[in-house]
Amino acid sequence: MKKKVYTIIMIAFMTLLLVSIGAINCVSAQGVERISWTTVVYPTIDGEWNPDEEWTDGGDVTTIGEDVSFTSTWDFVSMEEVYTRWLVEFLSDTTDDDEDYWELCFDGDQSGGSAPQEGDFKFVITGHTDLVWYEGDGTGWTEKELDESEMDWASSLSASPTDSTPHQILEFQTNKHGGTWQLGITWNVRVAAYDASNPDAGVLAWPEGSDANDPSGWGIENYTSETIPEGLSFGVLVLLSSAAVIGATVVLRKRSKID
Repeated sequence: MKKKVYTIIMIAFMTLLLVSIGAINCVSAQGVERISWTTVVYPTIDGEWNPDEEWTDGGDVTTIGEDVSFTSTWDFVSMEEVYTRWLVEFLSDTTDDDEDYWELCFDGDQSGGSAPQEGDFKFVITGHTDLVWYEGDGTGWTEKELDESEMDWASSLSASPTDSTPHQILEFQTNKHGGTWQLGITWNVRVAAYDASNPDAGVLAWPEGSDANDPSGWGIENYTSETIPEGLSFGVLVLLSSAAVIGATVVLRKRSKID
């Protein structure tokens, strides 16, 4: 009987733990926020959205004006392997210029600040061919030696389900719990793109008006354990945890009366 009670208590505890982990992504903070969904279809990182189903598990699409859109998914393998995957489309960029660039900025511990801090990371892809990685030092960015074994990315000029006209597409994935950079359960992010063929448009960024040198203006990268189109929702987990706790309480009360 004691073994049975212990098992029920452990089930309740683990279920509550899962709910607590899921609940973290419901905590809001200053600034805009977006959601990353669980990876279902694992993309081939080749810079092309092909096949059509490759990025449909990204859920809501985040837009930067009418020209840029992006989505992301995440995948838990172990505490040392948690992958974040990104698809970014520059719909109006139909040329291939050496001065074009993509920019992804991550604030791994959501420390914010008016200048890049230790634990802030910036990835800049120039000309769709060269990637440089930077880390904050408290006042600005310091270029770091990149270990490309910890990440995978590709950019191409191709069509997609979004637009049949070939345009610039970026696919990017990295282990956010890897050895070189660490990102928390939730973290802050900035996504930007520049089309050298249209310099008047300037740098298009999310959040709008954000600056790579000012992490206080970056958005919140949240997550959900749900999948598109199917998955176990946070609400279901809450119901399961409540049932587990109630069940454990009832058994414990019965046990105390017997004793």
